Amino acid sequence: MDVVATEQPRRPSVLESRWETARARILNPQARGWYIGASFGLLYQVLTFIAVWSSAVSPAMKIVTSVLLLVFYAAFIVMAPLCWGAPRRTRILAVVLLWAGSLVFFFLMGSTAFWLSALVAVAAGAVFDEFALMAVATLVLVLPPIAYGIVTGFSDSAAFSAIVTFSVASMMFGLNRQLSTVRELRAAQVEVARLAVVEERARFSRDMHDVLGHSLTVVTVKSELAGRLVPIDPARAEAELADIERLSRAALADLRGAVAGYREMSLSTELAAAQAGLAAADIAAHLPRNGDSVDQGLRELFGWVLREGVTNVIRHSGARNCWVTVTADSLEIDDDGHGMAAVGAVGAERAPLVAAVSGSGLDGLTARAREVGARVLVGPSDRGGVRLTVRKGKA
Repeated sequence: MDVVATEQPRRPSVLESRWETARARILNPQARGWYIGASFGLLYQVLTFIAVWSSAVSPAMKIVTSVLLLVFYAAFIVMAPLCWGAPRRTRILAVVLLWAGSLVFFFLMGSTAFWLSALVAVAAGAVFDEFALMAVATLVLVLPPIAYGIVTGFSDSAAFSAIVTFSVASMMFGLNRQLSTVRELRAAQVEVARLAVVEERARFSRDMHDVLGHSLTVVTVKSELAGRLVPIDPARAEAELADIERLSRAALADLRGAVAGYREMSLSTELAAAQAGLAAADIAAHLPRNGDSVDQGLRELFGWVLREGVTNVIRHSGARNCWVTVTADSLEIDDDGHGMAAVGAVGAERAPLVAAVSGSGLDGLTARAREVGARVLVGPSDRGGVRLTVRKGKA
């Protein structure tokens, strides 16, 4: 019998794997904000080009210096995304190489090169969240212009670039630490939501055991007893069977009650879930701590409205902020997104504060609100987006 050799898939080389990793980091959508900010930060470098082309060097040297500057700027822009998530040694090496590249320009355009230290400080602040590393990097960056100023008697304004570099380094380190704290808080919110689900599942499991465990045990024992009594005492066996039926019906009623309680909407739980969901969608959440001020008879309805409203904000609004306000008899959800066009995506009317809202989710909310004498309203928000309101009463 002939043996057909199967072709094994080729494993990517180390170089290919590293290239794919670098490519993924550079194209990461989360780096978009960095690219925009870094590009705006390069605007002042126009002065550097003016200094280069105003110097007395040859035109060829001016062209070479300009090309090398563009390469340096490109390295500055992509360095931070490449280093995010990289080992500490890799981040240090990247900053050192960028700093060394900035020093090369000292031999091409003189003391003007010291102004490039501010860009190195920006890059270092974007990749270092350790105070010791940032302190050392700042010291290394400010020493050359200070030394140059001492030698020249601070007659050259470039020596004062140390002040700008120190200020930029401090600002970037503080901003990076703040962003790290925000990321940690978001991760903590997701973990809290996950633990809440785990705890709820454990509670439901305990409830099922408490509700059914005893009843099913008694039913089992009585069934065995009835089976033994049938041939010797039919009347008593019949009584046991009737008792089994009663216990079974009671257990079924308890089960339905437990499931109904499990499915009951909790406003406090939905507030926590909304906080985590909005954070995961990078939408700033402005929510109350709890829903204790809401009337007991409205809390379940408000929980459903909150879930549906926040879901619509995340999916359709394109908002950067979401506000939730609760009172004893009303709940209001505002966003600063696309406005009524987002509501139109789910079929709602575009008139201000209309009550008859289309869309399966909002239709369901309207029906739930009607059952407790409340009204669901949707319309444009003063903040630029959509306002979803549920209010007790007809007006």
